[in-house]
Amino acid sequence: MARPGRFGLVLAGLMLLAGAASSSAAEVLPPSSLPYGFSYEEWSAKWWQWSLGQSTNHLELVGRPGICEGPASRVRFLEGVYLPIIGGVTTETNHVTLNAGTPLFFTILANYDDNTTCPLSAFTSFTADELAAEVVGEWSYVTETSCTIDGVAVAGLADPATTEYLAQSPAFSYTTAERDNVLAGFFGEPCIPGGLTVYPAVADGVYLMLSPLSPGRHTIEFGGVVTVGGTPILNEDITYDITVLWE
Repeated sequence: MARPGRFGLVLAGLMLLAGAASSSAAEVLPPSSLPYGFSYEEWSAKWWQWSLGQSTNHLELVGRPGICEGPASRVRFLEGVYLPIIGGVTTETNHVTLNAGTPLFFTILANYDDNTTCPLSAFTSFTADELAAEVVGEWSYVTETSCTIDGVAVAGLADPATTEYLAQSPAFSYTTAERDNVLAGFFGEPCIPGGLTVYPAVADGVYLMLSPLSPGRHTIEFGGVVTVGGTPILNEDITYDITVLWE
């Protein structure tokens, strides 16, 4: 491809990561279960639509409820952090509060690509299939993914290339925030205007759907490593300190 994609949890040369885990108080729902009525691939597209629609002036760590109708309306998204792709070691701790009975969907590590670039006249015209091939190629540089919740490791994440939680989104559209959109503020594309609808976009990454945590305090810690030419260019360790309220 003629242009680099974006790594995200988190995203031309930026990283975005987020994480998940399981414990006796919660369960990581497998992709085969179609959690809350949607596949992991479908949930990943919804997550990116929300994340790429954010404003740098008011970044949400937890998505608002009501993303979908029915049982899926209880699901909320956890945001990652936006980092330069060549970022060395990054650590961060976030503190959030949730209501009881709240499922969480988030990515440990993911990347996306579309045809946006600056200047606007230079927008590329790759098809959804071509964009999908690019994000798959970029994923080959991911060498580690891991996550724990309350100190218990999530099984099945050791190999980022074969984990069952690796999902590629269908082609999706997203609309940038009216003011201070993340593409202009974080992704090196200052020419991108607010309120712009972009299609197609495609993402690839490791995602987890977590059933509701029990009331009380919980810790989710996740990380990922991107390696190029045998040298790690990004190593992230992110912690979410979560308080779940009693009903």
